[in-house]
Amino acid sequence: LETGLEDVNRESRETEAKRALREALADWPAKDLRDETARHYSPYWQGLPTAAHVVFANLLREMPKGEVRIDLLLDEDRDATRACFALEDHPGIFSRLAGALALVGANVVDARTYTSKDGYATAVFWVQDADGRPFAESRLPRLRTMIGKTLKGEVIARDALKDRDKLKKRERAFKVPTSITFDNEGSEIYTIIEVDTRDRPGLLYDLARTFASAHVYIASAVIATYGEQVVDTFYTKDMFGLKYHSESKQKALEKKLRAAIERGAERAEK
Repeated sequence: LETGLEDVNRESRETEAKRALREALADWPAKDLRDETARHYSPYWQGLPTAAHVVFANLLREMPKGEVRIDLLLDEDRDATRACFALEDHPGIFSRLAGALALVGANVVDARTYTSKDGYATAVFWVQDADGRPFAESRLPRLRTMIGKTLKGEVIARDALKDRDKLKKRERAFKVPTSITFDNEGSEIYTIIEVDTRDRPGLLYDLARTFASAHVYIASAVIATYGEQVVDTFYTKDMFGLKYHSESKQKALEKKLRAAIERGAERAEK
């Protein structure tokens, strides 16, 4: 019964989100609105507020091939800068975006990424500066430029980050054990991988790059920070579009993720 109610609730949230978008974009032609409400999967409608749906609808509208569109906005409710990206989806896109943000000193406090039915990635990151505040307006042009360079491959985040993702001295005393879990029950089509560990600059990039190199497809990610601790939840499939049921595959992936976390932690404390 509970599962049935959850399904009904999810469907009603999706219906309500589409209705809210139609209201917000009342000046759009009916066909454009139909196309926009049909192009996204359910998690997109359930996981983002209407304001973000409106931004992505405008970013994706008549978007030329190969273009990257970015919208940066102060989100006062979250005391963070909201960065929305729309671009053609390809493997490793989440990793590159996370790397570009780490390079400009952006600390990701929340992130969602989705792929549309017609092959576009829609990613939104809420970021703060090193002092836990939204990015100053004056820093946004550099943020935009660095993201462009990283996505074009002009800057390799892995190399450029080596000297930048350091922990402050006062932060080094905090120790948080790492826990990694695989859940195949929480979603019909994805394996939910939850990484609970010590937060630090560049962590999300390290995890995303590990997933990309292991050919793990990230359909969406939810980032939650609790002081020095972070819980990163990834909705994933393997390269064949299947869940990670095999225990040996889970263990192999967990080993790679733990190694990436440990390497990054050592680098951050040097």
